[in-house]
Amino acid sequence: MAASAAPPDAPDAARIVASLRRELPARTPFVEVRWSSLLDRPLVLRGELEYAGPGHLSRRVEAPYREEMTVAGGEASVQRGDREARTFPLGQAPELEGFLRGFQSLLGGDAQALANDFTLSASGTDDRWRLVLKPRDARLARRIQTIQVDGSAAAARCFRTQEADGDLSVLLVEAAVDAPLPRLPSQPQVDAICRGIDAR
Repeated sequence: MAASAAPPDAPDAARIVASLRRELPARTPFVEVRWSSLLDRPLVLRGELEYAGPGHLSRRVEAPYREEMTVAGGEASVQRGDREARTFPLGQAPELEGFLRGFQSLLGGDAQALANDFTLSASGTDDRWRLVLKPRDARLARRIQTIQVDGSAAAARCFRTQEADGDLSVLLVEAAVDAPLPRLPSQPQVDAICRGIDAR
């Protein structure tokens, strides 16, 4: 199944995905900004992601609290602080499952696998591009509207997960991690960081 066709002047989605391939294990610091209907202000998390291969992802939050999540063998385990770890099937968290499927295809540089799970389109230029992933699976689409990846050349900057209920999570990685971020960032400010624009 091929990726969806892009306009003639748009960057090639398959070529962008191929350029994102990373040697394993792939590690990156991250800053995540979440907007949720359950929160009265955006939540900003800082930590490190490690991808060790298909189905294996760990995410360590270092601030504003300590939490470690490990995904392996179709299960996710979450431990916050000194509390006992909580383990659950990955199928109970479709938004996490969808992110993992997209993330592993991108870091594997596998546009074919990505196109099996998502419709894929590209826009922008080779130096400042955007990929938009829409879930093909109806169960996943009920939870995730789109996953948007912004990047430059052969590096991703942001993974933006728009959930169907309106909640939004933006994961800043690689060069975007060091961008100045306001204490209470707005969505336009974070979007500017994702696109490599100084919004100060």
